[in-house]
Amino acid sequence: MKLNRRINLFLFILVLISCGNRFPERPLIQYTFETKTLEQILAGDAVWSKAHEMKYHFGYWKPSVWVKFDLVNPENEPTDYVLELESPWVDTVLLGWESNGEVVKKTFNGSGAFEAREVPHRNPTYKLALNPLEKRTIYAHIRNSGILNAPFRIWKINSFFDRIERDYVANGIYFGIIFALLLYNLLIYVSVREKAYVYYCLYLTTLGINYSLLGGFFKQLLVPELAMSIKPYLYVSVNASLMFVGLFSLSFLNLKKVNPRLHLLILFSVIGFGIMSMVSFVLPHNWMEVSFIYTFPYLFLLLMSAGAYSYIKGVKSSLFFLLAWFTLFVGVIFDSLTKASLIPFSTFGRYGVQIGTAFEVILFSLALGRRLRFLLEENLLAQNQLTTIKKDLETARKIQMRILPDKLPTNQKLSMVVSYLPLYDVGGDFYDYFEFSEGFGLVIADVTGHGVSAALDSSTVKIAFRNAKEFKESPKELVAAMNRFLCTSLHARFVSAAYFYIDFENMKLCFSSAGNPPFILIRNREIESFECPGLLLGVRSTFAYEERVVDLQEGDRILIFTDGLYENLKSDEEPESILFPEISSIIGERSELFHKNLLDRLSRMRQVSKDDITLISLDII
Repeated sequence: MKLNRRINLFLFILVLISCGNRFPERPLIQYTFETKTLEQILAGDAVWSKAHEMKYHFGYWKPSVWVKFDLVNPENEPTDYVLELESPWVDTVLLGWESNGEVVKKTFNGSGAFEAREVPHRNPTYKLALNPLEKRTIYAHIRNSGILNAPFRIWKINSFFDRIERDYVANGIYFGIIFALLLYNLLIYVSVREKAYVYYCLYLTTLGINYSLLGGFFKQLLVPELAMSIKPYLYVSVNASLMFVGLFSLSFLNLKKVNPRLHLLILFSVIGFGIMSMVSFVLPHNWMEVSFIYTFPYLFLLLMSAGAYSYIKGVKSSLFFLLAWFTLFVGVIFDSLTKASLIPFSTFGRYGVQIGTAFEVILFSLALGRRLRFLLEENLLAQNQLTTIKKDLETARKIQMRILPDKLPTNQKLSMVVSYLPLYDVGGDFYDYFEFSEGFGLVIADVTGHGVSAALDSSTVKIAFRNAKEFKESPKELVAAMNRFLCTSLHARFVSAAYFYIDFENMKLCFSSAGNPPFILIRNREIESFECPGLLLGVRSTFAYEERVVDLQEGDRILIFTDGLYENLKSDEEPESILFPEISSIIGERSELFHKNLLDRLSRMRQVSKDDITLISLDII
């Protein structure tokens, strides 16, 4: 509702400032394409045609035209008039007439400096003084490298300058809207970093440049002392506008997902407009202007079709996109028909392009605002979902912590240090132990995969381990029992594991492995690794596992770990060649410090973690 009131206020202001004085009718002209001098024209050598059918437009391919019309002062006193040609982009104009037997000439050069003009106005403008009841025939030779037309108006001087003030207010409102929307959307882009806002801001910028060039404001207000032709810059900015609005449409309508073929068609069109923008300085001007006759309707139909398709496919903000293009199209049509005198003059016709583009950029801004709201809603939903996932992960982490031992063993014959570092909040590594008077049993396992699913399966490994307690003094039997259980309990997932049994009475370590890395024994500052090959758990229920025995001594340090400890450190090297040098540097440190420093040294070598890490240090005391 607030936006509608603002739009209505904008239209009311335009109507108010444009209705103070009625626009004078264009004079009836006659024309000829003959190449003659002003003296030959005044001598009556030319054959003239009336412009009733062609109105005041003569196409794109004629280089010049002579026109003539009568200027009459119906007053009984001298009157000052202003003759205005509503073509700020025309190349040259030669104006002439006979007065008291003398030929009077006035010229206009579109490439000349603005400050050299007779009347400081964006259009070619001339002051004329007529005697009471005088009738004067005016001859004008117009040259232009684009569209050739002769939209003259004859003003009384006071009405003309009053109209100038109103035009400045109307165009000031238009440029104010463009600048305000540009600044507003730039600030939004800084906040959200949405690519569509960049293209929209670039489109607004080139749109403002287009109209400042097309309306003659650029030379008048920015470079009045500079002699230059605006046409090449106009063609560059117009094609750049088409390119940026195409890029904006691609980003806004999300056509790459909605319709890839339509996306490619618009993308190739955008590339074409970009190329046209770059070659605008070298192509003939009439070619460029003729191209706009086809490119604007083509782009209009293409983007309207894309917007309609996107809307049908559920992109609801595309409705604003469609309305924006429709209002621009209506504004351009009314403006063109009014300037060609094909429809009666009206305020909307006079300011058709301004009103159409103002509505377009406002509706585009609304569409972006709605898109931003959807993005914020999706972001909020994603944050809520992320919060829920985090809560679930925290719950899973707590559950997994209950699966792992809640304390270290209290056996007087060994000390144990454990580091459990899951890749995510929860992991697939697992360890547990049996503690009894004559011995100590320890299992370590690594479920394939990461995250919640692996963590859930690690609980199954714990059940398998506890169910095999009767084999606690026989590692190969315990691992085999776990394997039989997991073959029926896991689906498409496997487990590497190892079980170690320490016999304190005989000072022996018995172990069996199912694909787990070899363990490391440190004795008298010497380092040695021991391996017992075996198939992963959960692959074949009838697999028979081996068992090895290692003699122990007081002061031995045993390192048991999963493969995450050394993976992603040095490619194509065995665990021993990676770990042994690091262990040698800290081999004499006490258990807790040794354990911490080893992890720190390996962590500094590791660029990125890709697996869960479990490290267990056992000291025989």
